[in-house]
Amino acid sequence: MLKFLLPGVVLALASTHAAAFSYAVQLDVPEAYRALLRDNLELERWRDNPRMDAAQLERLVARTRGDVATLMQTEGFYSPAIEVSLERGGAEPTVRVRLEPGAPVRVTSVKLNFRGAIASAPAGEQPTAEALRERWPLKAGEVFRQDAWEGAKRATLRALLIERYPGARIVSSRATVDPATLRADLELVLDSGPPYRFGRTEIHGLERYPARIVENLNPIEPGEPYRQSALFALQTRLQNSGYFDNVTVEAPTAGAAPAAVPVVVTLVDAKRRRLGLGAGVSSDTGARGQIEYQDNNIAQRGLRLLAGLKVDRTGPTASVTLSWPIRADGARDSIGASLTNTDLQGEQTRTFALDAKRARIDGKIERSFGLQYQRQSDQVAGLPTANNQALVPYYGWTLRDVDSLLAPQRGYVLNLQLGAAAEHLLSDRSFARGYGKWTGFFPLAQRSTLILRAEAGAVLAGGRDGIPSSYLFRAGGDQSVRGYAYQSLGVAEADAVVGGRLLGVASAEAVHWLTPSWGAALFYDVGDAADTLQSFSAKRGYGVGARWRSPVGPVNLDLAYGRDTGKYRIHFSLGFAF
Repeated sequence: MLKFLLPGVVLALASTHAAAFSYAVQLDVPEAYRALLRDNLELERWRDNPRMDAAQLERLVARTRGDVATLMQTEGFYSPAIEVSLERGGAEPTVRVRLEPGAPVRVTSVKLNFRGAIASAPAGEQPTAEALRERWPLKAGEVFRQDAWEGAKRATLRALLIERYPGARIVSSRATVDPATLRADLELVLDSGPPYRFGRTEIHGLERYPARIVENLNPIEPGEPYRQSALFALQTRLQNSGYFDNVTVEAPTAGAAPAAVPVVVTLVDAKRRRLGLGAGVSSDTGARGQIEYQDNNIAQRGLRLLAGLKVDRTGPTASVTLSWPIRADGARDSIGASLTNTDLQGEQTRTFALDAKRARIDGKIERSFGLQYQRQSDQVAGLPTANNQALVPYYGWTLRDVDSLLAPQRGYVLNLQLGAAAEHLLSDRSFARGYGKWTGFFPLAQRSTLILRAEAGAVLAGGRDGIPSSYLFRAGGDQSVRGYAYQSLGVAEADAVVGGRLLGVASAEAVHWLTPSWGAALFYDVGDAADTLQSFSAKRGYGVGARWRSPVGPVNLDLAYGRDTGKYRIHFSLGFAF
């Protein structure tokens, strides 16, 4: 057995000996280029490598000057002063690299030439050769960097590929650098090829749903100029429609006539029927359970039925909605009915509602208008039951301009609502209602965000009587004024708190992320709901919180102090209320 063990022992000793060889690298270079050398020099990569030895180190040192020169050329420095020395006097060898970059080479001239159809394209057909010359990123006078040169070429070619000219190519490119005069002369020749136009749309994989669902969502008309943005818009619309599990939209140009490139839509249908169960908890409404049934193809016409039942601490809500497929103009029509029983702050309410709505999403803006009828029965202990009804035409407008809908760090969301009712038109009282909410996200530092929120509403009427409570306002809770119970700020009536005609809430919150997933927050909320300006009394709440970036949005756990009650409350919520 000894003859098999000895080679292993020898190898282990050799490996240990090799691993013991180490050396230091001292970079005496400007800070701006320290990371470039540290991350790319072979001298740095071989440190602590078990195969390194003194002879290998000397070979690396001999190559280092050339390596540094090559790396500095990528940053525009073609005549740097470089010194590389190997010092052996210390505990371990030290390689010292000294660098003086000198003056950079700058772009002196740019010649951007075009061939193909774009060279004679009319001024109104974008992109034009002149527009691409004006948008050329690497202009005369700028430092010539290799990455910038390659990026400028890619950006100019991409501008052709995505708009009208998917067959465009670079014919030639040349950068003539003169280190002696610190000049760089650039020349690029691109051939746009012919302009392409869309042809007919081909649909593949559609089995469960009518073709008009795709046709209504398709903004591309035959004969339109080729645009990658149009293909992306169609794919996004189909993916967001809810009818398909997978969507691919392509316009293959290989072998296609430039005047009629087919638009190929490949689909995987979503299941027609779905039954969903859900559960959750929040400090506002307690534990909740939910069941939903969805059918995506009622009457074989793509009509979508959604029926659900939700139960939480405030009471049950049953609802049913019938939605039509999105129209060719991007609008979606729906009708719905709901029945709700709530017991909130001493007020028991039974509400039956009918709603007809048309909604449209255009980029970052969502618009909706509709007609809602509500019939409501309100009971406050010690007072007669109030039966109210209202027929309300309404309009809603929402702008979402944030970097992420799931966990925003920058941007803002603005929501506005308007509605009105007229007495004797299925309404017990005439009133007009307006509401607005703004939430802004502002980066404070590398890992901190300031969240500001403002909310206001008003019901213009001679009084509250005759107005269903869902059109009035309350405040307090996780997404309102923390430190106060859910919907506990409003108008005191007998032993209950009911809605008022005025609402005003403001909030400021600073979040600092201690790790990529965990953060801490400080917040200050102020607001109230009242019936008149004279009775409006802003309530204040403030405290600290913990934040967790979960896969479904930020989880918020807050400890808030209600200044006007002198009590602490714990608030738990998920996500942002947009």
